[in-house]
Amino acid sequence: MKIFQTTATIYQLGAALLLSACTALPLPPAPESTPAAVAEKSPEAVVKPFSEESLYELLVADIALTRGEFQLASEKYLQQAQITQDAGVVEMANRIAHHQRDADLVLQTALLWLDVAPNSTDAHRAALQAYALHNDPMAALPHAFWLYTNNDDIETFLAVTAISEGKKNALIPALIEAYRSLPLSSDKKPAAELASAILYREMGQLEQSVSTAKQFLAVWPDDQRGLLLLAQTLHQQNNLAEATQVVADALKRQPENKSLRLQYARFLTLTDRAKAISEFEVLYQDDPQDQEVGFLLGLLYLNQGNAARAQQLFQQATHNPTLRADAYYHLGAIAEKNGDVSGALSYYQQVRFGRNYLTAATRSALLLSQQQGLDEARGYLQQLRLEHPSQSAALFQIEANLLLSAKQTDAAMAILSSGLEAHPNNSQLLYARSMVAELQNNFALAEQDLRALLAMDADNTTALNALGYTMLLHTDRYEEAQKLIQRAYLLNPGDPAIMDSLGWALFLRGDAQQALPHLEKAMAMMPDPEIAAHLGEVYWFLGSRDDAMKAWQRGLGQVPNHKNILETMRRLKVEQQNEEVGQ
Repeated sequence: MKIFQTTATIYQLGAALLLSACTALPLPPAPESTPAAVAEKSPEAVVKPFSEESLYELLVADIALTRGEFQLASEKYLQQAQITQDAGVVEMANRIAHHQRDADLVLQTALLWLDVAPNSTDAHRAALQAYALHNDPMAALPHAFWLYTNNDDIETFLAVTAISEGKKNALIPALIEAYRSLPLSSDKKPAAELASAILYREMGQLEQSVSTAKQFLAVWPDDQRGLLLLAQTLHQQNNLAEATQVVADALKRQPENKSLRLQYARFLTLTDRAKAISEFEVLYQDDPQDQEVGFLLGLLYLNQGNAARAQQLFQQATHNPTLRADAYYHLGAIAEKNGDVSGALSYYQQVRFGRNYLTAATRSALLLSQQQGLDEARGYLQQLRLEHPSQSAALFQIEANLLLSAKQTDAAMAILSSGLEAHPNNSQLLYARSMVAELQNNFALAEQDLRALLAMDADNTTALNALGYTMLLHTDRYEEAQKLIQRAYLLNPGDPAIMDSLGWALFLRGDAQQALPHLEKAMAMMPDPEIAAHLGEVYWFLGSRDDAMKAWQRGLGQVPNHKNILETMRRLKVEQQNEEVGQ
């Protein structure tokens, strides 16, 4: 058989893992998504003989790669990896398996790589990554141990704690034991305790996590990972003072540590915002290009009333793609507060994604309605629906709310109905239309939509309460209404709106004494004029006329001439008191 000489290429798997500021440990990165891109890396050539047949099959595989025929390339490389036992060929088979997202093949090729090169750092990283894909931290740990022992790679050693994070509580005790049983040298042994502290925290055993982290820090007192873990776990225990002190003490020893100072500044935002600004300013002055720090500093200045400084920082943050949308939103809010409507519109309309997208769209529509008319605002929202179909349902609701604010109830109903044609069974649109139907005294439609919501989610307390309360307002089906409200109350006994509904249902069914404590508690938790109307009527019925007047006065103090309060007082013939209250 004729023998040819060829070159096997050894590739690097990627950068070492880093521990983030919040102590989340990333897993070893998967190989690049396109295996052909590997050829662009600088090769470390190793001359190895291949048979003519193997060389041919590898050439076929390479041609398949260039054509994007990854399944064929994968089959050929796997076959030749098994035949040649060449580390470079096995690595390429592993990379193609990653590209194909074939977790079983990733594991098969990683284990073959280890057989071929048992002392290869890259092979052990590949095995660890393969077990991570299989959510198997116990199998990954020996490879992380090898990397820590041989390469001092503590990040990868700790990264095993993040495999299948949040889904492995049953495994955690065994994994902690496995970490602690590893034959680590005395200088490396503390890392197993840090891993244990991380795992205790994940399992929710915060006391154990704190005590273990403190034991670790007694040996490695300046380890950033341990310090941040301890501080954040203490904060999770609502022990903010000690958490802040841990970081403050560490900063005295490590004043240049940016991660510690950032955590310290974040804690201070909860206790001393002026001091937090000082700490963020230190971070920002040290690195003015850090737009995330600048954005957080801008939020603090805005909270403290220094809109001019906040505006400068938000302008700079617009250069960061991940912060841009939020920065534009806050710039829009500042411009609107300053009376610059055109500037506010310009900024709001640049919020194209993110958590403030819908709020920005709402503000833009309101400003357009005020400045250019309702039709212009509606046209803007309709255009947004075309541009952002994933937000279409919410944008239908914004348009309906705009119409309701203009007292165009029929038009709002039409828009919500159109929205439900485009998004059948959308819970937000169903609820919104039921509320508009109630305004139109169309109880049949309101009931239909709320029952549709309950058909999808029988424990939806908002829908249960809304249907029960609407039934009280528009029908004499008081017993059925009370059952609906009672179910909502059992599911969410701390909601004052549900307490109010339950109290009102009890009163309408003739049990004023039992109704009173529910209404009193609801009013104490949420002093709303609607609740005040109900509470005042129950007091009046029970003969507590002064208490009734106080309840109504409190409600009218919030909303003068509140319709329900005044109608209640007229119905009860409290005209003289009504005049005094209304003055």
